[in-house]
Amino acid sequence: MRFYDRNILFSSYGGTISGSSNASLTVSAFDENKRTQWFSSGENTDGNSVFLENILVNQSNIDTIFILNTNINNITIEVDIGAGYVSLSNFTLTKSNDGRNYYYKLNSTISILKIKISGSNTITANQEKEIGEIMAFEELGRIAYYDDIKGDKIKLQTISKLRFGKVDIITHGQYYTFKLKLKNHYVSNDNAIIELLMNRDYEFFIWINDNDEDNIVMYQEPYRFEDVYKVVIQKKVKADYKDNYTAGGINLDLDLIEVY
Repeated sequence: MRFYDRNILFSSYGGTISGSSNASLTVSAFDENKRTQWFSSGENTDGNSVFLENILVNQSNIDTIFILNTNINNITIEVDIGAGYVSLSNFTLTKSNDGRNYYYKLNSTISILKIKISGSNTITANQEKEIGEIMAFEELGRIAYYDDIKGDKIKLQTISKLRFGKVDIITHGQYYTFKLKLKNHYVSNDNAIIELLMNRDYEFFIWINDNDEDNIVMYQEPYRFEDVYKVVIQKKVKADYKDNYTAGGINLDLDLIEVY
């Protein structure tokens, strides 16, 4: 699994967001909300290019970009690192098996002022173009071993008991909690990530899938390619040496909760 710092493209940070059409919805591609998306208006002919642009308040470092839940099959990215737009280069691109989610891993960190995402063709020909979410991060680190993480979806509900014995339930929203168990870690790189997480007092992002779609049998939320979650650590952090033997590595238990 991989861990990421803040999403520098988050609309709440105050960047200037624009697009080729449907201006009122452009913010939906940068709002960290899985239930909203941007879609074009009157640009449903393949070959007709569309774009979304985010001009940042402050120049920021990134080494990872996610474009999630899109029907555009030929996305290109331009970035402004201080001298105008240039094509994003020196990266590895992986798409999910359905082609609707893009993961860009840059070869090195870059510092950007602006980003523009463009595309002209759709997976199903001649549809309005759609993008669910665009996020860009610096990676905090990766735990490469098969550790134990369990996700629970919590529904926020108002429950009223009716006079004839049944109940009325109104669901207002939902969020995830995760129980993360890191086991028997003794490699220095892993322990550096563990120490960073233990001492982090604010949110970070977690990607459980880690570009390992083909090896995950239960292809469902929260383990899918597109499932990237913003979380914080709840209450205590439990750390112990395996079987009280220091050379056996350290175990760490974390309770995480999804936040906005």
